[in-house]
Amino acid sequence: MMRRRPALAVSLYVESRRCVVVGEGALADERAARLTEAGAIVERVATADWRAELARGAAMIFASDAEHADEVTRDARAAGALAYVLDQPDRSDLAMPALARRGSLQIAISTDAQAPALARRLRGELQRLLDEAGPELDLLLAELEAERAGQPAGRERREALQRSAERLTVVGSIEVRREEQD
Repeated sequence: MMRRRPALAVSLYVESRRCVVVGEGALADERAARLTEAGAIVERVATADWRAELARGAAMIFASDAEHADEVTRDARAAGALAYVLDQPDRSDLAMPALARRGSLQIAISTDAQAPALARRLRGELQRLLDEAGPELDLLLAELEAERAGQPAGRERREALQRSAERLTVVGSIEVRREEQD
């Protein structure tokens, strides 16, 4: 069993920062796409082409396979970059949560690498709820954004926005089905 590591849940702004994705395949493509959507300057490198100097100036380095994971992690940290190795949280400085999205709304689901399949399943259910809320949720997001922009920062704005956000309700429950035993 993997040791538990406390994690700080954050949204990291990587716009205009260089991030390197090492490796090929669908998962490397997905990581590169997420970085690109976040505005990062993404550099793709085949695993066989990895060399330490590629870490210089990078904010983060993502390794999508285990072949050179130790080397990539070592080089990233030596260069002051965060390291991420797919499916190897003990070698990583961050986790990539499952995301349910609708417009600017993102719900990140993480199990701190203890049960990624559960995070993916929950993401699917939350994505379904976001999609069902559809245009009504989009309208609420737009109204909250306009309300936030129209008021000076401070406690009064936070409280007013909280009251407006309380128009959203989530109905239902989370249930865990137990498999029947013979």
